[in-house]
Amino acid sequence: MTDPNRVVPAAERADRRARLMRSATYASMAVALSLVFAKTWAWRATDSVSVLSSLADSALDVLASLLTFMAVRFSLSPADLEHRFGHGKAEGLAALMQAVIICASGVFVAVQAVQRLLSPDTLHRPVAGILVIAASTAITLGLLSWQRYVSRETGSIAIAADALHYKTDLFVNLSVVAAVAIVVVTGLSWVDPLVGLLVAAYLAWGSQSIAARSLDILLDREIPDADRERIRALATGHPRVLGFHDLRTRHGGAGYHIQFHLELHAETSLVETHRILDEVEGWIEDAYPGCEIIIHPDPLGYAERRDRFEDALDLAAVKGPVAKGPETGSC
Repeated sequence: MTDPNRVVPAAERADRRARLMRSATYASMAVALSLVFAKTWAWRATDSVSVLSSLADSALDVLASLLTFMAVRFSLSPADLEHRFGHGKAEGLAALMQAVIICASGVFVAVQAVQRLLSPDTLHRPVAGILVIAASTAITLGLLSWQRYVSRETGSIAIAADALHYKTDLFVNLSVVAAVAIVVVTGLSWVDPLVGLLVAAYLAWGSQSIAARSLDILLDREIPDADRERIRALATGHPRVLGFHDLRTRHGGAGYHIQFHLELHAETSLVETHRILDEVEGWIEDAYPGCEIIIHPDPLGYAERRDRFEDALDLAAVKGPVAKGPETGSC
């Protein structure tokens, strides 16, 4: 029986993270391939632009899932002589490429929808199309649930981007079912390409959020303010820490990279300083598994150049107790 209070070693956490991420990529590729075959049949049976828009999205899902699989595999590679900080940014690059793919699929669907508006046509075997898309929706929902769980547990930006991609697929599938059903009931053939245009717009809009998150990683944007303040609170909560400044952070794809300065009594020995820094580092690692931390100790009152960006946030001499065993979070 597993002890809920057992402290999980870093190596074990890393291994679990790798297994979860790989499982999500395998599931994504399997679902994408199966949906392409099913929707190809449905499109040929119905000749629906809405179904074609869903097929185009699923076809590009195969490429996106393959990119995610390769990026995750590369990002999980350990640091080496030429990549001392690891390969985590491969996830950000994969997410950016996914954004481009989603936007491209939206353009393709828009072109097809406009052509159908200019040259209307009737749908064939609409019930078959509805059944296939409904089944696709159920499969996609199952995959999305697993991806969201993996993303929450691992903090992977590549898996999160893939999950957002499949979240748009849910909207696409539901829209297609509604469009085909409306055409069958009302006979309004223009509803089908109109829904295709709406889907195209949604795909283009969804690609923006993915691109923004990936660029945050690739351009070393600071991590969220809430996480920065939590790191500050954990560090200044140590009873021997007298000041804190020059916090710098970034998301490395696989986890946070954190560095800051701590002020201690000038008389503190090197051995004691090392112990204090190890304790602070341990608290932060417990809260953000997989993060990389660099802490620089300073003697209290020593004049030095400070980071100009921290002037308004400097909490030197601000104290606050930290409960032993802080809550864990995902980076």
